[in-house]
Amino acid sequence: MKAVRLYEPVGIDGLKYEDVPEPTPAIGDVLVQVRACGITPTELEWPLWTDALGHKRDYIVPAHEFSGVVVALGFGTAGVAVGDEVYGLIMGYRDGAAAEYIAIEAYNVAPKPKTLDHIQAAAVPQAGLTS
Repeated sequence: MKAVRLYEPVGIDGLKYEDVPEPTPAIGDVLVQVRACGITPTELEWPLWTDALGHKRDYIVPAHEFSGVVVALGFGTAGVAVGDEVYGLIMGYRDGAAAEYIAIEAYNVAPKPKTLDHIQAAAVPQAGLTS
């Protein structure tokens, strides 16, 4: 699959579009085929160069707001099904949605509102959380 990666916090000039392995959903995760994503203007300079356990990350995948379709479930995942249209906000210590597929905790997705298309839905999470 293809994804956008940033290898050092230098802003938009550091972005690289490249082939990467498709993520595998872990326990409690869903695998989402991304239809739209959003990058917060300052996101490329956030100091998130470690994972949730404090291990150094060699790169980040930006775009923590997204909308897409669930294509697989990790073991023990409940409350969501393959084929569901979802949107959400990925925590900063995981790869973002500037990729064809993302693995994300199921509790970080919600049903996409039927009145919004995927582009509109991907623009809601950060602004909604902020307000």
